[in-house]
Amino acid sequence: MSPALRLAAPLLALAVTLATAHAEEVPRQPADLVRSLQTLQDEIARGSTEAHLSQRTLIAQIAEQLALAKPEVWKEPRNARAAVAFVLSGGDPRVLKNLSEPGMLPGMDEKLVQGVLAYGEGRNAEAADLLIRISARSLDPSLAGHLALVQAELIAKKDAAKALLFLDEARLLSPGTLIEEAALRRQIAIVATAKDLDRFDMLSANYLRRFARSVYAGAFRRQLATDVAGREDAGSVGRMTKLAAALEAVDAAERLDIYLSIAREALIKGKAELARLAADSAARLADKDSAEQRRARLYEAAALVVGNGIDKGTSALEAMDKAELDEEDAELLDAARSVAAEVRRLPAPSEASGEDAGAPPKAVEAARQSMARADQLIEAVSK
Repeated sequence: MSPALRLAAPLLALAVTLATAHAEEVPRQPADLVRSLQTLQDEIARGSTEAHLSQRTLIAQIAEQLALAKPEVWKEPRNARAAVAFVLSGGDPRVLKNLSEPGMLPGMDEKLVQGVLAYGEGRNAEAADLLIRISARSLDPSLAGHLALVQAELIAKKDAAKALLFLDEARLLSPGTLIEEAALRRQIAIVATAKDLDRFDMLSANYLRRFARSVYAGAFRRQLATDVAGREDAGSVGRMTKLAAALEAVDAAERLDIYLSIAREALIKGKAELARLAADSAARLADKDSAEQRRARLYEAAALVVGNGIDKGTSALEAMDKAELDEEDAELLDAARSVAAEVRRLPAPSEASGEDAGAPPKAVEAARQSMARADQLIEAVSK
């Protein structure tokens, strides 16, 4: 099956299921509807923008169908589980609320039902009390990974270490799904806050290796660049070496995009050495004379100008053709050239020796002006 057909299959299956249900004016089996929804959501992790755009509408349509189900339908265990799974999948909790009376979902743990309902209705403290002690591994696979993900969300602010364990379980119980994708992203956010840099690099590489095409991957790469540039040791050769090793298994095109994002973010944060190292890594990955290589060389030259390579940076900037850059990078080139010119006007140390004792040294004042220009460069990058 071609990739296009593979991505379209769950959408078509769900559309047929819903169309048949509407035509007969009776709902299909809840378990089948919810399984189709979860398959659709997994396509989001594989990069289907169509699935992402359709999700909300489809959830609403499924909720309508579930509301039509007769009471005896919910006596079947797989349908009872589907009512809980629907809410865990982002569905309307009113479906479960109508089934939350004791005995309406036979075989289901009452704490699980009430806890998931509380979660769906935004009563997170109550949900945590009911759900945290339930073992996700004891549940049916249709519920297990979802529950572990929710458990992590409910406890993350109070106990990040325990949340990481729940997220490990979610990944283990639901490999290759949107649940695993979401669990990885949340783990990375937690370890970034905790400044667990080695684990951050490892998990980030894992995410990019497994979910590079996810609908959420673009936003993840931007956040990754922000996190890397915000580190206290940003720009150290040792840390960049570890990051490069962690990204080695990632597709070269993805690595190129990541290094370019890091270089630009580092310029925004005034991390000249990190910007230079990341830009150099990007330049080595980019095709010769490509737009990506021109971007990389621009970021590298700008970093040299605000760092300790004014002569080399200025020469590189002057050799660049503004017409070959996009609008934002063309503005950055102008700003970088302006900063370079300002820095070059700094007086030599010998010129400052004959200044009046009470006056601020000209070199200091000129440096302040140069720093102001550097701020303009940073503003140009961040537009």
